Amino acid sequence: MLRCLILCLLVLGFNQNASALDAQFRYASFYQPGKGPYIETYLAVNSRSVHFVKFGPNKLQGAIQITVSFEKNDSIVLFDKYILKSPEIDTTSKLDFSFIDLQRFSLAEGTYFMEVLIRDQYDTTNTARASGTITLKNPGKDPVFSDVMLVNDISKAQSTGQLTKSGLDLVPRPSFFYNTGQDTLRFYTELYGTKGLPDSVFVARAMLVYGNEQVVDKCSRFYRLNRKEVNVLVDAFLIDEVPSGNYQLRFEVLDASGKVLASKKQEIQRLNSKIAFDEQKMRALKTTMSFVDGMTEPQLRDNIASMRPVSEIFEREYADNLLKQKEVDVELLKKYMLSFWERRDKANPEKAWAEYAMKVRETVELFSSKIMKGYETERGRVYLQYGKPNSRTQVTNEPSAYPYEIWWYYEYKGQRNIRFVFYNPDMITNDYQLLHSEALGEPYDPQWRLILFSRTTAFRDIDEQMNRGHFGSYLEENFRNQ
Repeated sequence: MLRCLILCLLVLGFNQNASALDAQFRYASFYQPGKGPYIETYLAVNSRSVHFVKFGPNKLQGAIQITVSFEKNDSIVLFDKYILKSPEIDTTSKLDFSFIDLQRFSLAEGTYFMEVLIRDQYDTTNTARASGTITLKNPGKDPVFSDVMLVNDISKAQSTGQLTKSGLDLVPRPSFFYNTGQDTLRFYTELYGTKGLPDSVFVARAMLVYGNEQVVDKCSRFYRLNRKEVNVLVDAFLIDEVPSGNYQLRFEVLDASGKVLASKKQEIQRLNSKIAFDEQKMRALKTTMSFVDGMTEPQLRDNIASMRPVSEIFEREYADNLLKQKEVDVELLKKYMLSFWERRDKANPEKAWAEYAMKVRETVELFSSKIMKGYETERGRVYLQYGKPNSRTQVTNEPSAYPYEIWWYYEYKGQRNIRFVFYNPDMITNDYQLLHSEALGEPYDPQWRLILFSRTTAFRDIDEQMNRGHFGSYLEENFRNQ
């Protein structure tokens, strides 16, 4: 099956020397009345990570082979393999677009293991992979939202095509990260199950939320709904004045009394270098009678250092500069710590700190080594940033392998079924290093299995990724079947 490129989207700031497929993948589940649930997959591949070949006398073209499979009860129930071609270009000196692909797969209600393999058609060693468990459900009688589709562009459809949905052409956005200059947050979601609601007035609300229920200014909107099988919510928020940080795009259905009947959330990450840390506002804070008032300088230094895993970039830079000073105003440390937790919970910053401090104590107990406190270790950092894993497998005596741990998170900020692999190469201390992860922004190493077993087996092929087989190893079972 041959499919042409849906769209070329301008994407700035990519590494010119990318040597592996740079791909972003997301999916969302929806429901079509009378037909059942279906999955939409969204894929963006950076053109600078693709190998282009001569096509015709004066043109160049790249192509990506995409394989998608859905497995249930150890049997493949749906499989698709297709080629996605780039447009023809004159030169590779100005590659500033991404391949954007959208596909739809109809599946019966149930739980599946989905795997997506992406391979450069003209460089078979250039690959990327995404996998995870998905669950599809038919809506019941009560209101329920679909997943949220983030969108790069919305326009009225002139004809029906692959991008068409509810009379609109929607260009998908696989990434939930919005960089400086990406100042519009566009979204699409569907609401099911309102047809059977009573005649009382009910509305939906979309809002961008920060910290503990703080709604971002100018990023909240209400919508009057109709009693029908599918209500569509499609809109956009201007986020040019939204500072760097982690946010939730949240949807709610409320009845006439304000009771929430259904809700859905989508994590959003924002980097906005146009808005700097407001030191003047911080210095104006009064710390007297606050939870930081009685803290000593050593306590403040230790507490602020422990906050690094959950700090935004601008906060991290400011705190690092504070802590590296041998002599610093203790009152300034207090104000920084107070402002940090007020940004997360204006109404009760002390409670927010107390809950986090409890997690810090857990990392100290679980992950501390002779030279590092628990929150300073890589396991401690992940524990504080991502929370306690849904599944944690610890292996200390597998033949030929270094001691290792596999952490599995079922969902984190829009990412599903992400795993972290830690290992202990010195085999003595409690200092495990992060070897590999599927989470966005974390170290990804396709040769992590080989490194894990390099204690006894050397490898020389830079393209080799899989183990040659080790007696008594349960690595693959541990990695996939947690």
